[in-house]
Amino acid sequence: MDYRNDRALVAQYLDGDRRAFRQIVKRHHKAMYYVARNYTRNDQDAQDIVQDAFFKAARSLHTYRGEAKLSTWLHRMTINAAIDHQRKFTRAGAQASLDDDAVAVSSDMNKYLAYNPMEAMERTIAMRQALNVLPSGQRKALWLIDVAGMSVEHAAHELGVKPGTVKSRRYRAREAVAAAIGERLTSS
Repeated sequence: MDYRNDRALVAQYLDGDRRAFRQIVKRHHKAMYYVARNYTRNDQDAQDIVQDAFFKAARSLHTYRGEAKLSTWLHRMTINAAIDHQRKFTRAGAQASLDDDAVAVSSDMNKYLAYNPMEAMERTIAMRQALNVLPSGQRKALWLIDVAGMSVEHAAHELGVKPGTVKSRRYRAREAVAAAIGERLTSS
């Protein structure tokens, strides 16, 4: 993927070329989906998050300054859309259902319908604390591969290092996080 072309596509879109935004969607949809999927337990919610992120991106693309890669900017839009999605369900105490008037949702079904971020709050807090103390290179390698869904080669290109360096940084980061939250590292 030629990231220099992203800036050209942004300029074309801002000049009124709708095909340019379609190309942006085509280029970045998969990575954004992987990010959204980390915030939800089902495909439909992840797709909704990505759609919302692209909608917001289309409306605010004029604010993209080009200081970071477009993929980084869209990644942040996806995270924000995922957080908004989670808040929508927790703030209103809403439960996802097929049809609120016709289907009574049992508490056993809730775990399959929507993500409840409160279920794993302690683990999430421990995870964030562990991530905050990692060296920057390790944190970035872990984030790009395990959260953003990039390949090792793509992450290496993004960080400007060799693939072996990314692999070792990710491994050390995963070990440190696992030790910090008291769990054994599972291999993948």
